Amino acid sequence: MRKALTLALLSTALALLLLPAAAQATTQPTATDKKVISLVNKERAKYGLAAVRFKASLTRAARAHLREMSRRGVLTHRSANGASIGQRLIKHGYKRSGYRSWSAGENVARARLGSLMATPAAIVFLWMNSKQHRQVILKREFRDVGVGIAASGSGMRYFTLDMGRRIP
Repeated sequence: MRKALTLALLSTALALLLLPAAAQATTQPTATDKKVISLVNKERAKYGLAAVRFKASLTRAARAHLREMSRRGVLTHRSANGASIGQRLIKHGYKRSGYRSWSAGENVARARLGSLMATPAAIVFLWMNSKQHRQVILKREFRDVGVGIAASGSGMRYFTLDMGRRIP
């Protein structure tokens, strides 16, 4: 009985260790994520900038951050535990080690569900009409993008756009 219990505990622990790797392999952009990325790339193209491409690690970080913001009912670049965007991106697999250059930026937004402002087009429009948000979208160095979009229980839709670049 004791051996069976020990084996069951070890199997569970191993499964939990492997779960993040499996979850990482299945991160895919939603249709709405793709729309935001397309709109961001259209804005970048207007300025002669290279398109950004979907990156699963940035998407995992963006989705985790918006879930936390939604749960807390806040709009912020800081996690509840004080983690910065860089710390969050690294935690979700957008590693710094092994690269001679690493940079990242983030835009966040929220709008009332059902309103015109809760659409990808409106959010990208608002970001482009804000100097600080526009600077993130138009940063020449960025090549990677991750998007998180989700509704909260309080009737809000949260958006997170994480962008970055790593140079080997």
